[in-house]
Amino acid sequence: MNVTTSDDAPTARSSLDDAAAWQALSPLLGPFLPWSSGAMRPTGLLTVLNDVWFRRSPNIVELGSGVSTVILARLLHELGAGQLLAVEHDQQWADRVEKQLGQERLNDVARVVRAPLRPSAHTWDSGEWYDEPVLLTAVEGTAVDVLVVDGPPAWRPGSAHARFPALDMFAPFLAPGATVVLDDVERDGERDVLQRWSREHAIRFDMRPEAGIAVGTWPARTRAS
Repeated sequence: MNVTTSDDAPTARSSLDDAAAWQALSPLLGPFLPWSSGAMRPTGLLTVLNDVWFRRSPNIVELGSGVSTVILARLLHELGAGQLLAVEHDQQWADRVEKQLGQERLNDVARVVRAPLRPSAHTWDSGEWYDEPVLLTAVEGTAVDVLVVDGPPAWRPGSAHARFPALDMFAPFLAPGATVVLDDVERDGERDVLQRWSREHAIRFDMRPEAGIAVGTWPARTRAS
């Protein structure tokens, strides 16, 4: 499996812990946002923000919306470049996130796409996935530089592999060198997903257990046979 931990990588630096990450995030925290156990850990979010900051004008797709959506939008607004597309299956939650983006006048850099969960032939366990026509319409013509996979929910019984379709779905839209981030890798289901992604695609992932994420770089070559 093309997956390493940060300890295995010979050039890896020790990552910031969550307390230190809060300090680094402080310029973007702004108005209060409800941070729950379902949100990406501060260290993981900081990893994504750092990647975005170093790109000229990134196109970001985030599966699952929330605190991270607003903070990413704040960074793009500050940078004056880039676009964020957040995909959300829950209508009421999408409304809340969209309202917050509007209140902060961030609609010019971020938008929320409502994609209900539907039965899909592309799932691992005959489960549900985002409405595929909605997704394809939303990303049509976009070269995605950063893909953050933090949805759909994968904690319920029977949904452990719910995020598996993400890489197959977005592979045609990923730019060479794009960053792919999978959240919640402390769970067995997400680790199973990483194994299949690594086996079925020419991509290597770096596990960041302290951040709760795995990070991969999309290569400039075709899918592995």
